[in-house]
Amino acid sequence: MHDRSPSNRTRVGRSVRGLWIHVQPIFLFPGAAMSGFGALLATDLEIPIAVLHAAAVCLAIYVAHLKDGYVDHYVRGEDETNPLKPSEIRVAIIAAAGLFAGCLVALWLAAGSIGVLLTAPLFVLGYLHAPVLDTNPATESVDYPLGIVLATAGGYATQTGTVTALALTVCLVLFLLLVAINVMLDRLDYRHDRRVGKRTLPVVLGPDRALRVAWALVLVSVAALTVSSRFGPLPRSALLAGAVPVGAALGCRLRDPDPDRLVALFIGATYVFGLALFLAIRFS
Repeated sequence: MHDRSPSNRTRVGRSVRGLWIHVQPIFLFPGAAMSGFGALLATDLEIPIAVLHAAAVCLAIYVAHLKDGYVDHYVRGEDETNPLKPSEIRVAIIAAAGLFAGCLVALWLAAGSIGVLLTAPLFVLGYLHAPVLDTNPATESVDYPLGIVLATAGGYATQTGTVTALALTVCLVLFLLLVAINVMLDRLDYRHDRRVGKRTLPVVLGPDRALRVAWALVLVSVAALTVSSRFGPLPRSALLAGAVPVGAALGCRLRDPDPDRLVALFIGATYVFGLALFLAIRFS
């Protein structure tokens, strides 16, 4: 009788490695962070509810990574290696969906319906990202930013039971800025996306026109911040946070960086902007 345990250990190791590869912390962390950002905007923080909501957000993003990995490897042939078999990906998605549903039930019982209604669409966005939402230039540009602002609004609503004008304004300003960054990111993959027929905004409009759209979105985001700081609901001090994206944009106009540095600059500027906006709100 042959000992099959080494091959079994190999298969288990391959599956575990495949499941971990699809976590992609670089994309998972911002979703969890923005859930926490929304929760911290509330006056009284309930840490268990905040952790539960962040877990739901991470599960939705993980489903997006699993589905994207399946489509890229088994449908489009863009990804040459995927350690997981199609059946394993389906089981992982079902398991993540079950855990996500459990988080929603717990959030409903602990925090009410509004936070759940804002969180539930995250799973839909994640599951439909590929090959549905990422095939249209409009939905491809807004699906991840929309997910981020839903995570923010949901984090706030699960703490407060409602969504205030202040929270909605913060989400709007962040949404516009994140869409601009998404367009900048798509410029990095312009040649690849054009070759495989993916209709991103840079592919449809061209990289230069797409960048002008991104600059316009940055300006609209700062304008929305300015108006809401002047007339409410944001405090006057929030206007100072607008200096971060404005400074980054002016720096890029004075000395045009390469696309990779441009994206890195604006991602970093967005983190600083979010922190400055949070401090202005919490200590106004």
